[in-house]
Amino acid sequence: MKQHPATSRRRSQGLSLIETLVGLAIALIAMLIVFQVFSASGERSRTTTSGSDAQVAGSLALFQLDRDLKMAGMGFGLLPPTGVAGGVGGCTLNAYNSALAVADVNFPLMPVQIIQGVDALGVVNGSPAQIAVTYGDSAYFALARHFNASTTTSKKLDTRDAFQLGDIVLVTRSDTNNVGSCAMVEITGVPAPDDTFTINHAQGGTYTSVYTGAGTVPTMNAAAGVNTLVAATGFVYNLGPRPQRKLWQVRPAGAAGANLLVWNDTLHSDTQTQVTEGVVNLQAEYGVDDGCGAVCIAALLAAGAVANDGIISPTEWTITAPADPTRLLAVRFAVLARSQQYEKTAVTTVAPFWANDAAGHSFTMFNVDGTADSTPGNANDWRHYRYRVYESAVPLRNLIWGK
Repeated sequence: MKQHPATSRRRSQGLSLIETLVGLAIALIAMLIVFQVFSASGERSRTTTSGSDAQVAGSLALFQLDRDLKMAGMGFGLLPPTGVAGGVGGCTLNAYNSALAVADVNFPLMPVQIIQGVDALGVVNGSPAQIAVTYGDSAYFALARHFNASTTTSKKLDTRDAFQLGDIVLVTRSDTNNVGSCAMVEITGVPAPDDTFTINHAQGGTYTSVYTGAGTVPTMNAAAGVNTLVAATGFVYNLGPRPQRKLWQVRPAGAAGANLLVWNDTLHSDTQTQVTEGVVNLQAEYGVDDGCGAVCIAALLAAGAVANDGIISPTEWTITAPADPTRLLAVRFAVLARSQQYEKTAVTTVAPFWANDAAGHSFTMFNVDGTADSTPGNANDWRHYRYRVYESAVPLRNLIWGK
């Protein structure tokens, strides 16, 4: 059959305007769907990535602090409690280091010291706490050595075994004239070979360190000597060549962000080191063995009983440092890590908590810039970020073994 010429011409002219517009509309809808999928996928990817960052930050903070706490009390975990002959647990330690900007360093002699976060008026307000961990690093196992003669620059021990040139030693006195005094000094020499008991801790000059084999200028002995420890009797504890006092804290959030910091050693250095970023809060408590809880401890002590059952009950976790450090058996802590991804909707509606106790251990939440919680609904609102809580309870083995 022969095709009509008019029909053939119309078919050869292509798509009509209406057909073109319909095609464009379908293409635009398809592009919108694709872009929505890409946008949602990218947002979920950023959320996942930021969640992974928070997980890494929290895990790293947990591992580092947990490892440090396990070392707490090494070298002086056998200190008897204050009130017992030679007992100086919790005394104010007088340390000195001429290499620091502020040479005199004073702090309570505690394996672990928890310093609660406070506001400008000194009121505890849930701000990140500080955790100070103190321990020695001697490679020689030595119990406390008794000394029976003393000057401002020397001590005569019952034996000098395991004490080396270059060691830092903790010196305490056991008389009643100055109970609770203690200090750190640096061993700089020993007398003639026929004296196998005396150690010197003089300032000035040089000595050959056992650890480096090189001439060393002492830095941890005050020029005037240790006058407060010139006693007839006392004890010395070997803390090794470089005892540590590490101070852990969270830098307040701000332009630089919130980071977990540590002073690598406040006895030898006053420089901060960043451990990880994204940690916004740090909280901790002491585990104190009072035998039966705070309710009956006073009655037990009044009766002359030893309130010590070796168990930390739920009521024996506290932010208050124990008067008797020998009852400190453990420390538990928690770090709060925040993701860096801002979510359009509030994804955290309730403040995170730790120790399985929402009522008593909820973190006090702050704006992202570190100010008080006051700006809900924008990028400064903590509710628009995801959080992870990492916590651990650490037995203080150097104190437990010393019981």
